[in-house]
Amino acid sequence: MSMEVSVLTDRRLASTAEWQRAIDAEGFSLRLDPEVVLDEASGFFPAQLGGKSTGFECYHDDAAELIAENTDFDFGRPWTCALGLRVGGDMSEVCAAFMAATAYARATGGIVWDGESGDLMSPDRAVDVTRDIERDVPKD
Repeated sequence: MSMEVSVLTDRRLASTAEWQRAIDAEGFSLRLDPEVVLDEASGFFPAQLGGKSTGFECYHDDAAELIAENTDFDFGRPWTCALGLRVGGDMSEVCAAFMAATAYARATGGIVWDGESGDLMSPDRAVDVTRDIERDVPKD
């Protein structure tokens, strides 16, 4: 099973360090690989969750194309930027992607879209969903 979560916004974060600061501000235990250049991210983005290796695929998607391809959803307005985070079925990857998306959305004034469920979430709602997912991550 694979899933995708997207952040729709009107501005991009400038760096991985800025994204990490946003994650830290949310109180998440996610640590992004500081060697990844955010503007060049296109593929697997390594991270640590609670000290364990994880990550997600990260892509700078075309917001207009994403919205046009998903006409069943009301995205509220024509966002200019989309950051797509894709994962397999591993719960630590799902959790990492939701943490990263939630922090990115809050830092940029955007929203989170769960492509699997179709839910559009404010950052506040995304925090609640992320905390629920975090509880389901195996603690082994």
